[in-house]
Amino acid sequence: MNGDAMILGLDVGGTQTDAVLLDDQGVLAETKTPTGEDLLETLRTAVEKVTGAIDPGKIKRMVFSTTMATNAIVQDQLEPAGMIVSAGPGMNPEWFSVGPSFHVVGGCLDHQGFEAMPVDREAVEEAAKAILEKGISVAGIAGKFSVRNPAHELQIAGLLKERFSAISLGHKVSGSLNFPRRIATTYLNAALHRVHEAFMSALMRILNEQSLKAPRYLLKPDGGTIDLASTLHSPAATAQSGPAASVMGALALDGCPGTALVLDVGGTTTDMSVVLAGIPLLEPRGIRIGPYQTLVRSLLTHSIGIGGDSEVTMAKDGSLHVGPRRQGPPMAFGGTVPTPTDAMVALGLLEAGDREAANIAMKKMGDSMGFSPKVMAQRILETMARSIADSAEAFLARINSRPVYTIHEVLQEEKIVPDSLVVIGGPAPQVGPFLGEALGLPHRVPKHFGVANAIGAAVARVTAEITVQADTERGSLVIPEAGIDQKIPYRYQSRDAMSFANEVLRDQAVKIGADPDSLEISVIEEQVFNMIRGYARTGQNIRIKLCITPGIIREWKKEQGS
Repeated sequence: MNGDAMILGLDVGGTQTDAVLLDDQGVLAETKTPTGEDLLETLRTAVEKVTGAIDPGKIKRMVFSTTMATNAIVQDQLEPAGMIVSAGPGMNPEWFSVGPSFHVVGGCLDHQGFEAMPVDREAVEEAAKAILEKGISVAGIAGKFSVRNPAHELQIAGLLKERFSAISLGHKVSGSLNFPRRIATTYLNAALHRVHEAFMSALMRILNEQSLKAPRYLLKPDGGTIDLASTLHSPAATAQSGPAASVMGALALDGCPGTALVLDVGGTTTDMSVVLAGIPLLEPRGIRIGPYQTLVRSLLTHSIGIGGDSEVTMAKDGSLHVGPRRQGPPMAFGGTVPTPTDAMVALGLLEAGDREAANIAMKKMGDSMGFSPKVMAQRILETMARSIADSAEAFLARINSRPVYTIHEVLQEEKIVPDSLVVIGGPAPQVGPFLGEALGLPHRVPKHFGVANAIGAAVARVTAEITVQADTERGSLVIPEAGIDQKIPYRYQSRDAMSFANEVLRDQAVKIGADPDSLEISVIEEQVFNMIRGYARTGQNIRIKLCITPGIIREWKKEQGS
C-alpha cells in the first residue's frame, strides 16, 4: 500500500457487521453495524460509514467474509436441492443420500476415467422429473471418478440445463477423491446457491452504488481470498469464512508468537483456533459443517454457541448456563432475557446501554440464588469463561488425538499446548481476564480487537489450489480446477507433472489477483502409483496437489514492522 492505496475489509456476522478501511498508516477507520433482517440496508450502512468521505478511486482492494452460508447450514435453512449420482459397482451411493430428492442413475467411469458403463439417459430423465415434481429448482450432479474425467457429469448436466435454475457439478468441488464428501459438498453448493446469490447481489449493488470499482475478494475457509464473482458457483467454499477471518485477524494484529490459543468472542458464538509461531493449523481433507462432511479445505477452527448476547438460564439445581441460544439483544439494550453483556454493564466493565436495566436483570437472577446483583454478574462471567474454557480444552484434546497439520507441513509427535491466549471480538477486554483465569494462561487483547475479523479479511493473501491427475496408461492429464484435460506421453513422469502444476497454479493465482512476486507454493500431496496388468507395468498414476500458501499480504507486514 501507499498513501493513495486503501483496502476495505468487511465481515458480515450474525450479530454485527464490521467494516474497516486500511491505509499506509494501518487502520484508518473502523465501524460496527448491527446485522439486520434487511441485508441490503446493513451492507449499505456498513460500507457508507467507512467510505463515505473517501475518494472511491483510492480504494484498491476489497475483501469480505461472511457467516451467512454457515448459519444457513447450522440453522437448517438450506434451499431444497435434488441430487443425481452415478457410481457403478462398489459402495452403494444410497449410504450417502442427502437432501429431499436423491437419485442414483446408471453409468460409470473406472478409477482411471475410462467409461465402464454409459449414462442411463432414461434414468436421468426420470430423476429430473421426480425432482421437479417436488417443486425443487436447483440440483447437484456427482460421479464417483469425475475428477479423473468429468464427461458423465457434463453429459447429465447437458440433459438438465434448461430445467433447473442452478446446477452444481461434483468435479468442480475439489480435485480430491472422496466420493461421500464430494456428494455432500456438491449438495451444499446447490442448496446454498440462492443464499449466496442474494448476498452477492446485495453486496455488488452497494459497491456499484458507491462507485467502488476495486478488485473484490471473498475470504475462504483456508485463510486465503478468492475473486468474489468466481464464488457464485461454489458457495459451500464460503462457509466458515468468518472463523477463518478470526485467525487471520489475530495473526495480523498480534502475530501469535509461541503456541497461541485464539478466542474470538462475538455476540452469538465464540470461534477458537490454534496458531503455532504465527502459522495456523489446517484441516486439509475438508471440514465438517453442521452434519455435512465436506471437501472444503479449511483452517482448523471450532465454534460454540456462547457469546456476549447469549441467554443466561438457571437450572433447577441452581446451576447457571450461558448459551447456546440468543434471544435478541441484552436487557441493557431493550431485550427481554439476561445475557453476559448485561453482567458486563452491571459491573461497570462496559460503558454502554441502560445500566439500570442491566442491574434489574442481575437483581432478578441474584434474588433467586441469594446473590447480590454484582455477585450474580460476576458468577455469570465466570460461568461463561468456564464453559468456553471447557470447550477449548476439548478442542485441544481432539487436535492432539490425531496428526496435526499446519498450512506448511504435518507435525509428527508434537503435542499442542498453548502458552498464551489471544482474545478478540467486541467484548474481548471485558471477558479476557475471566478467560485467562479459567484457562490458566496469560492473555492478550490486541489493538482493534473489535474489528479483527474485518482486518483479517482485508489483509489475507489471494490463494488458489489445483490437483493434477496424470495417467500415463490412459495418456491423459486432468486439472479439474483449471478445466485442463490434455494428452501426455507414456514416459511422462512426476517431475514433469510437478513443473507443469507449478506453472498452471501461478497462472491461475495471478488471474484472480495474487501478487506475482509473493507466490509461496505448498505441496499438499504427491503420490505415484504403478498400474500393473498381468505382471507387467502398464503405466503410472500421478497425483499432485499444490496450493498458494495462505498468509498476510506483504504490504501489511511491512507496515507492522515484521
